[in-house]
Amino acid sequence: MKKFVALLMALCLMTLSVAALAEDTIKIGIFEPMTGATAAGGAMEKEGFDLANKLYPEVLGMKIELIYGDNKSDRAEATLAAQSLVDKGVVAVLGSYSSGLTMAGGEVFGEEEIPALTATATNPTVTLDCEWYARICFIDPFQGTMLARYAVKNEYKKIAIMCEKDSEYAVGLVKYFTDEMKGYADYTVLEPVYFMNKDEDFSALLGTVLAEQPDVIFTSVSYADKAAQIIKQARALGYTGSFFGGDTLDAPELFNIAGEAAVGAVFTTFYDAAQPATEMTSEFLDAYRAEYGKEPAAPVIMAYDAYLTMRNAIETAGSTDPEAIREALFATEGFVGAAGTITLNETHDAVRPVVFKAVQADGSTVFVDMIEP
Repeated sequence: MKKFVALLMALCLMTLSVAALAEDTIKIGIFEPMTGATAAGGAMEKEGFDLANKLYPEVLGMKIELIYGDNKSDRAEATLAAQSLVDKGVVAVLGSYSSGLTMAGGEVFGEEEIPALTATATNPTVTLDCEWYARICFIDPFQGTMLARYAVKNEYKKIAIMCEKDSEYAVGLVKYFTDEMKGYADYTVLEPVYFMNKDEDFSALLGTVLAEQPDVIFTSVSYADKAAQIIKQARALGYTGSFFGGDTLDAPELFNIAGEAAVGAVFTTFYDAAQPATEMTSEFLDAYRAEYGKEPAAPVIMAYDAYLTMRNAIETAGSTDPEAIREALFATEGFVGAAGTITLNETHDAVRPVVFKAVQADGSTVFVDMIEP
C-alpha cells in the first residue's frame, strides 16, 4: 500500500512538472514546404527561423518552441499541415514559402483564429482573404509594376514572358506586369508562354519565344530552379538577350544550375547585404555566417525578421492569447528588423522598397537598382 501511495505521489509530481514546463513554453508553428517542389525555399526560411530562435529564444519569460509542419509543397497537404499545427497548440504561425501554400493554410488559420505571418508570400490574396494573416514582404501588384518600370528604364522594347501555369504567384506576377506595361505604347509584350512545374525540357517553347527575337525574357516561376533551366537552355539555343524575374529567383539554384548562362540575369528581392538597412543587419549577417558558413539569400533574412516581428507582437500584447497577439501584430509600426524597418498597413501588408540585383560571374549577386513604394 505504501509503495502504491508513493508511486501515485510520484506520478502526480511528474504530471505537475510537465504542466509547469508547458506553462513555461510558448509554441509557434513553422508552416513550410520541407519536401516537394519548393522544399528548397522552405529550407531557406527554416534557417532564418532557427537562427532567430537561437538568438532570441524567449518572450514574456517563456521559452519559444518552434513546432514544424511540412506542407509538402502541395495545397491539399498544406491544409492538413496547418490543422496539425493548430492541434499541437500553437498560438501563432510563421510561413509559408509560396503564396499558394500560404493561402491554403490561411483557410485553416482563419477558421481556427490563429495569427499567422508570412515572410515572402507576395500574392495579395494571402491577406485579403484571411483576417488572421499578415506579411512583412511587398506584394505582387507593386513588384509586378516595378518589374515593368525596370523594363522600360532599360529600354527592353520587345518582352517575352515564360510563366509557370500552376503557380498562383507566377501567374499573378505576370498579370500585374502586363497591366502596367499597357501604359507604354512603344513597348511590345509578347503573348505569355505557359509551362507546368514538372516540365524539364523547354526547347519547343523556347523555339517559339526566340523566333520573336525578344530583348528580354521575363521568367515568372515558383522557384529559381525552373528559371535556371530556361536560362541555360535558351543560351544553348543561341539567345544572347537579357533575363529578369521576380523574388523567387533569389536562390542559389539560379547559378548552381544555369552556371555562366545566368550571369547578368536580374531579379527583384527584399534587401541587399552590401547596403545594411538597419543596425540589426550586421548582427544578423555575422550570426548567419558563423552558423552556416555561407551568405544568406533574401528568404533567410526575411524569415529571421518574421520571427522577430511575431515575437515583438507577443511581447507587445503581453499575452499568449491569439486574438491579443493578432491585434498587436497588425498594429506593427516602425519595428526595426535586419532587412529593414517594418510597418504594416491597413491590409496588414508591409510597405517596403523593391531591390534589383544581378548575377555575377562567380555566382554572387550585385545591387543594380532600388525603387521605393
